[in-house]
Amino acid sequence: MSGNRIVVSVQVSLDGRTAGPNGELDWFVVKDELHAHFVTEHSKAGMFLYGRRTYEGMAGYWPTADQDPANAPWLIRYAKLWKSTPKAVFSRSIQSANWNTTVLPDLDALTHLQEQAPGDLYLIGSPETITTLARHNLIDEYQLYIHPVALGTGPALLHEVGNRQPLTLAETETFDQTVTKLTYHRRA
Repeated sequence: MSGNRIVVSVQVSLDGRTAGPNGELDWFVVKDELHAHFVTEHSKAGMFLYGRRTYEGMAGYWPTADQDPANAPWLIRYAKLWKSTPKAVFSRSIQSANWNTTVLPDLDALTHLQEQAPGDLYLIGSPETITTLARHNLIDEYQLYIHPVALGTGPALLHEVGNRQPLTLAETETFDQTVTKLTYHRRA
């Protein structure tokens, strides 16, 4: 594939889980500094990529989050960003989607979007999709947000990738003295 990079942006427990055993996300520690960072970092995206479950969660919240005056300013900014950014969802069960979203039935459909997107494609959450793209060596950058909790069970960030993929640590950051971001680049 050519064109823009694919950047993974995912929140992970200390033991490499992306959700609790029943899909729980209540363990995320997202305070003001990290919220502001997500608005800034995800503003760099030319397109958001999702697996079906993550997309459905995002589409169930962000389209109206900017209409609630009780929401924090960062929430309102992120909602506006989410609505205006082109999106793609990998799914064999969804035929069409709203909110400027293209449905991708398989990886072959990604090539055209990657070439046409106005910037890098940010794959948000979606551990099964991350694993699929990793198996095909398509991920250029991993942004792992490590939270201070071990979950024990739940979906793993990468499950049976299939082959060794060397990475280079490019950057570390800490937010709210709680969450550490590790940025890795794929080695050529």
